[in-house]
Amino acid sequence: MPARRSPVGSSRFPEVFDTVAKPSPLQAVKGMHDILPVGAKAFIDRAEHWLALRRAYSEWAEVHGYGYIETPALEPTELFKRTAGETSDVVSKEMYTFQRADDGPSLSLRPEGSASVCRAVLQHGLAQAASQAKLYYICPMFRAESPQKGRYRQHTQFGAELFKESDPTADAEVIAMLYGFYQRLGLSGIEVHLNSVGTDVCRPAYRDKLVAYLMQHEASLSADSKTRLSLNPMRVLDSKAPEDQDIADNAPVMIDHLDPESAEHFEGLKAALTALDIPYRINTRLVRGLDYYTRTAFEMICPTLDGAIKVIGGGGRYDGLVEQIGGPHTPAVGFGCGVERLLLALESQNITPGEEPKPTAFVCYFGDEDKMTAFQVLQNLRSAGVRAEFSYQTRKLNKQLKAANNSGARFAVLVGGDEGQRGEAVLKDLVAKDERPVALGALASAILSAPAANAPML
Repeated sequence: MPARRSPVGSSRFPEVFDTVAKPSPLQAVKGMHDILPVGAKAFIDRAEHWLALRRAYSEWAEVHGYGYIETPALEPTELFKRTAGETSDVVSKEMYTFQRADDGPSLSLRPEGSASVCRAVLQHGLAQAASQAKLYYICPMFRAESPQKGRYRQHTQFGAELFKESDPTADAEVIAMLYGFYQRLGLSGIEVHLNSVGTDVCRPAYRDKLVAYLMQHEASLSADSKTRLSLNPMRVLDSKAPEDQDIADNAPVMIDHLDPESAEHFEGLKAALTALDIPYRINTRLVRGLDYYTRTAFEMICPTLDGAIKVIGGGGRYDGLVEQIGGPHTPAVGFGCGVERLLLALESQNITPGEEPKPTAFVCYFGDEDKMTAFQVLQNLRSAGVRAEFSYQTRKLNKQLKAANNSGARFAVLVGGDEGQRGEAVLKDLVAKDERPVALGALASAILSAPAANAPML
């Protein structure tokens, strides 16, 4: 018979057995992670970094004339089958797909951003509008792949899409936008890799030549490349398998087989990037992982990262994507970048994108009789736009001042005492070591208009 204990004070409560086990603490899904305001051990999990990047990218995109769009995380599976291609790794291996219990349409968590934005552009009439559409987004993507550093089952991506413009300067704009953002963050040594993957005009003839070459080496190809050889041979060029490298390096290249219009477009893009002083390198093996790209394909490489995670962003042109989902022919170009991968790049170069938020002011009070007044001061400061905190528990003034110093606040506001009798508080500069009485109603303006920390208050 197991030992039992009875609650103290009443026999009306049920007896509790010591042998009842507590449930095990639950953990986040493998390959997904929490973003925390304090206490995060990993660089990529710190909320201040995420918020700084979100603010910086939003400002940068809006400077370039892009408006914000947010699409649902759940889309019809058919959207991604039509756009990414059923033979792509995204569709064939990596999507989280659900069948509704009422036999409704198959649904999938969004694995990439461009297809969803194209669906929204078509659905809401932006593809039919007279003017171009320039859109940016910051949202989570989901891929059921093996989790590893730089690869997550849920990752957040920021991106931009420019619709209804076919000129190569549009391609140069999105490349310059992403490259310039990395420079703005302080990243150095970023390489732009560039290629043209042509169009349906020139691809069939190139595909025949590529297949003929690869068939000569089929026995030496990796298992994945043998499968791609029959389904999507251009993807063999992008293989990371060691046994495929020499074969891919010596394969026929797309830029030698471009139709005249695609070749002219590629030359125009290179000229535009040169005019903007953006260095680039032609990478004839660059084909990207999705089937919808036409002409321009590009990636950004961070030299301080290792292996496959060196790619910190990329994109290209996809003139047929809106048409593939039932819309009119709509030229378009865009890019995407994973926030987690970007944070790894920043960490590798010792760049911190944001600091843990600190209060500007910490409101202290002398005793319980001053607490409600201090609470009112706190809310008034916040209403005026001052980041402020106070001690919820009544403590000695010296302990409150210690808490103010530990919080990193620039100012301590002392409520009560003789100044309180006069409708004032003491405004104490914790950096400059100055203090003065200020009317309660003037505290916010005094804090907001204060000189720099190394200059004394007048």
